[in-house]
Amino acid sequence: MASVWGELKRRNVVKVAVAYAIVGWVLVEITSTVLPTFEAPQWVLQTITFVIILGFPLALILSWAYEITPEGIKLESEVAAGESITHVTGRKFDFAIIGALVLALGFVVYNFVLKDGEMEAGVLPNSVAVLPFDNLSVDPEDAFFAAGIHDEILNQLAKISALNVIARTTMLRYAETDKTIPEIADELNVETVMEGSVRYAGSRVRITAQLIDPATGAHLWSNTYEREFDDIFAIESDIAMNIANALEAEFSVAEQQAIEKRPTDSAEAYAFYLRALAEIEDQDVWEFSLDQAIAADPDFALPYAERALNYAFYLSGTVDDWEQIVRENAERALAIDPTLGAAHAAMAVLLQSTWHRAEAEEAFERAYQANPSDPAVLTYYGRFLRTEGDYEEAIRLLERAVDLQPDWATNIQLGIAYKYARDYDASAVVFRRAVEFVPTSVAAHVHLADAEIGRGNNDEALRQLQIAEQLEIPIPYRLGQMMLGYSRLGLQGDVARLFSQLEERASEEVVGDATWAMGHLAMGDNEQALELFEIAADKLYAIDTFALMALKANVWAFPLLEEPRFQALRDKIANL
Repeated sequence: MASVWGELKRRNVVKVAVAYAIVGWVLVEITSTVLPTFEAPQWVLQTITFVIILGFPLALILSWAYEITPEGIKLESEVAAGESITHVTGRKFDFAIIGALVLALGFVVYNFVLKDGEMEAGVLPNSVAVLPFDNLSVDPEDAFFAAGIHDEILNQLAKISALNVIARTTMLRYAETDKTIPEIADELNVETVMEGSVRYAGSRVRITAQLIDPATGAHLWSNTYEREFDDIFAIESDIAMNIANALEAEFSVAEQQAIEKRPTDSAEAYAFYLRALAEIEDQDVWEFSLDQAIAADPDFALPYAERALNYAFYLSGTVDDWEQIVRENAERALAIDPTLGAAHAAMAVLLQSTWHRAEAEEAFERAYQANPSDPAVLTYYGRFLRTEGDYEEAIRLLERAVDLQPDWATNIQLGIAYKYARDYDASAVVFRRAVEFVPTSVAAHVHLADAEIGRGNNDEALRQLQIAEQLEIPIPYRLGQMMLGYSRLGLQGDVARLFSQLEERASEEVVGDATWAMGHLAMGDNEQALELFEIAADKLYAIDTFALMALKANVWAFPLLEEPRFQALRDKIANL
């Protein structure tokens, strides 16, 4: 054995084996990284790997049977005494092995250190983008099943805190896209993409789903379900749990139980609820479907929660028109299911808008614990914490919300949080992103103007205010913000012009006392501004909530607001 091993070393067979193994491994790793970029089919990588493996024994046989001499390659048996230069070629193989090791080490450093660092900065861990499901139902009346089931699977996934699930509103942009799976994954910074289809016929539903690795095109998990519609909850929970397992995302027993919980025993009620989810843009259909779902099962909590949360969204823009609707539906939902995150979120927004802030924070925390990956919950909670002065946590929640729902509205909320924290550079970046999403957004341009004033870029701030003026200004509060912006730029003529517009708006719609106060503050009517802010702080109408919060934080950076009388009012608001 010793003589055989010695001969293998003498003929450089061992060194050939080592060099071949290192170079072969590097080639396989490089091709597996590069080929997906060109969307090469999986068989190409498999073929290359097979050829490299097949070549290994062939290289060993050739290195044993042949030797390199000064006169060229010869069979070992034909090499004359004194003609062998294996010691010279051996040293060359030593250099080749060292070079191969350096190449391999470089690849390891890139792939497992630098590339992982890129993923941490860009790609969301344990992330999935669920594309809108294809509707394969024959009857057009059944098309809502695909949209509703897609929405509800996202709701289930949002219950797992370790998952990062891109929001429904973002995914709807890809309903009829020509973009490839890798392109979608790259745009959304996700590790995986799920696609599927729904076919409803009679009382049966057929759902196909596959979780795809965008880098390789491989299916990490796939399944087809064909069952009675009554079994839809088991299908949805099974899909959610399989995605979590495929991504190796940890989940608690409580999270699993929440996903597997059956919300109603009425298939009819659930079908109407799915229709409501699919038709949310048509309020009449949405309201009718929720009413029908409740009529079919009065103890079905989800329709109540859906109505409460959607009405809660508008509370900051009205006085008290819909407070009763939010309260009644949220309380009914929680009486049926005290763990329902959407209902807690609706109640939290209501409590915040009616200035029950301690109770609001408790409700937001319950909503967050129930739905830790729901971008709506993250956005509402982050917005609340921003007004409470907890800027660090607000920014953390809102940054995650933007990751999961990179749209105009979520970016606006994150930008405002940065602005409250006086990080004007970061807020300007985010508001510009919001402008790119919706160039006609008055809010985005006005907030960007504020950020630019904070950065000292007055010319750009003026440009943004002028752009905003050319658009349709949706609410009087925006006029108040714009007046303060012009005032900070020293343009009192523009302030007076907008104050006249505010007076015109007041003849047709409600203008909050705090908005009037903002206008008078911009005009330099300090006594009138203080009086109106005090009236708003006594009334505490929902319409004035965010103006009063901005006053408390002095987000407008007015030196006057640091003076004793205004500071006393701001302290009063902080202690309400």
